[in-house]
Amino acid sequence: MTPRAPDVIVVGAGGSGAPLAARLAERGERVLLLEAGPVPAPHSTRDGSSLAAAVPGHPLAVSYRGTLTPGRDHTVVRGLVAGGSTAINGAYFRRPRSRDLDSWAAVAADHRWSASATLPLWAEIEGDREYGHRGSGPMPITRSSLDHPLSAALLTAGVELGLPFVPDQNASPDPPPGVGALPTNTRDGQRWSTARAWLEPPTSGLTIRGGCTVTRVLFNRGGQTTGVEIVVDDAVEAIRADRVVLCAGAIATPQLLVHSGVGPPGAVRAAGATVVRDLPVGAQLHDHPQLELRFRVPTEVLDHPTETTLGVVVHGSSRCDPGTSAEDVPGDVEVLSVLRPMGRLLDSDTGDTSLSVLVSALRTEQPGQLLLDSGGIPRLDFRYLRTPGDRARLRVAARLAAALLASEPLLQ
Repeated sequence: MTPRAPDVIVVGAGGSGAPLAARLAERGERVLLLEAGPVPAPHSTRDGSSLAAAVPGHPLAVSYRGTLTPGRDHTVVRGLVAGGSTAINGAYFRRPRSRDLDSWAAVAADHRWSASATLPLWAEIEGDREYGHRGSGPMPITRSSLDHPLSAALLTAGVELGLPFVPDQNASPDPPPGVGALPTNTRDGQRWSTARAWLEPPTSGLTIRGGCTVTRVLFNRGGQTTGVEIVVDDAVEAIRADRVVLCAGAIATPQLLVHSGVGPPGAVRAAGATVVRDLPVGAQLHDHPQLELRFRVPTEVLDHPTETTLGVVVHGSSRCDPGTSAEDVPGDVEVLSVLRPMGRLLDSDTGDTSLSVLVSALRTEQPGQLLLDSGGIPRLDFRYLRTPGDRARLRVAARLAAALLASEPLLQ
């Protein structure tokens, strides 16, 4: 007997694909979830004290070429495993600010993206032992202890600089820019990916296939989706479904669209596909620049026990610099502490004896672009620091980090 075709195919079991597939199945849909990486994820991905898989060349990651600024290239790594990048990254779990959500709703002309509409969804997602937010979702949220020497020093330094203490960075309404422990999707030192939270065990009606590389979405002559084409062990297979949802990530999804015929006609033809629909795929690449600042610490600080990788986070505002845009955007700069030596986290330098803060400008004025080379492989042009405002914003973030690191609590 020929098995029934799924009602919907979800491509990618990562940050969005895993929960979406589970929710569709809960609604009674027959769902086929396709993942290019291994399913389930190896047990090693549960170690919240390691970022060893988030490096180029690791079998649980895929690497892409990127240009940060002219002449400065960078390799971008994304997860290739159930859970996607949520299975290999630092487990940063902070809600978007209401201002950003409302701006997305305005761009999409869809109120469902707004802060008020999405607020109940966070309660369905989060299992926050400390603050709850009226929810008991499958994703555990915890924060590092503020008794870690670096965390305690940064907290004191931030308050001395005039920033308020923010115990709950995910509070609603948005807390003011300040200093507090970063919420992370960890529990008892273990990283929780979306695959752990929503796919273990899988919902009835949900079928998961790992090791499946989706090469293109299939369309009929009228431009309607009819399924996908996959490659498994060098064998090509077509799977039919009336609906296909692409959740392959911010890089692989536009790549797959172009290879399927959806995108700028020149890029589609260069990828060897027939144009199905002319859309500006890849034209709005949004990310933010980040600097890593390392510093030496005493051995007792370096070896202090911690169950989380990320500690205290400090948010400030760039409006204090006249070079930034006139728009007042509170909390658009960030300084985030890393509680373990980066070399040890990445398994690249086990003798690393320094700690780090990550310095970020959280908004950019000019989007980047995702392009495909002659072989159809993505190349990312982030276009960082192209405008005076973007340069000024990162300058404010770096100065905030310098003020924190030069303060009395950090120098003791």
